Amino acid sequence: MSRVKYSKRLTVMGIIIGVIAYAVIFLYIYKGHFLEFFYIVSRGDVEDAVIAYVARVAAITCHALTWWVIIRTFRKVSPLKILEITFAAIFVEFVVPVGGATEVAKLFLVLKLGSLDREEGIASILMHRLVASLTIFVTTLVSLIVISAPPILFIVLGLPALGLLLVNMGVYVLPKSKRVEHLADRFFSRFGISVTGFAENYKLCMAKIKKYKKFLILATLMAFGERLSNAVFGMAVAGIAGTHLGLPQAFLTFDSLYTIIWLLPAITPGGIGIFEFIQMLLLSYIGIGVQEAATMSIVSRIYYVVGEYPLFIAAVAALGYSVKSFIRQAFGGGNSQQGGGVGLK
Repeated sequence: MSRVKYSKRLTVMGIIIGVIAYAVIFLYIYKGHFLEFFYIVSRGDVEDAVIAYVARVAAITCHALTWWVIIRTFRKVSPLKILEITFAAIFVEFVVPVGGATEVAKLFLVLKLGSLDREEGIASILMHRLVASLTIFVTTLVSLIVISAPPILFIVLGLPALGLLLVNMGVYVLPKSKRVEHLADRFFSRFGISVTGFAENYKLCMAKIKKYKKFLILATLMAFGERLSNAVFGMAVAGIAGTHLGLPQAFLTFDSLYTIIWLLPAITPGGIGIFEFIQMLLLSYIGIGVQEAATMSIVSRIYYVVGEYPLFIAAVAALGYSVKSFIRQAFGGGNSQQGGGVGLK
């Protein structure tokens, strides 16, 4: 329960930081004229608003299906169940400002629902991260080259994308090490948990993923679909703000941007305030007016909250949890079965 209280304190602190960031945006960027935001948004078209929503749903759906395709190398699992698990896990990121919260929630759910065993769950999640980081690196590099980006953008966006790819490559192969297994076993044995044999079983999972290349190729294509959906979302958001954003620029400011966010320590729930500030700086740097850039960042956040939260909450409910019991069990180790949830053993 102490971990839950700690997460609550982090969430409250994060929200305060987010509120301060938004206050700075409205007081400095809009010079205290709050109605300026609505004036800028009024330039947009309803068509752009609809496209933006469809693109956001498409992006998180592609994200879920990428993982589902990787899981297919192990066994058949309902794609609808993986969609529900992914939506619920992403929701955690917006509630608990702890790095890796989404992956922890994914693993918790696939194990509790019996969809995968321990090694399969970890291998599929780590491969998903590797595929996602590979596609982000490719689209980032191509976009930077296409727009003849100055060196500073290669440093700010290209290097983090490469760094994230290398980190995920290392993290993916690390669990097969017997030495790592020995160290982990010494640590977890204090809590009565044995990981003996994990490395060998993990190697078998890696071999299965390598064997079924067709699923790996399909997963990569799905991940590129996620990249494209994020870019289309950015272009539509630009339209809502009454401005224009080309496809390469949209890749950089609405997709490659996540490499910076992922490499930063989690500070606020869903990166609220932090995400907007970094995105606003990038948009301004590539030529978008500062007020339009701020508006685009705020509109993005509105879509994340108003457009996606209902999907996340519905997914949690479909899995048999209330939001409160889901967070408690995934991160607090409780065994509450509130809302029909599955208790931890």
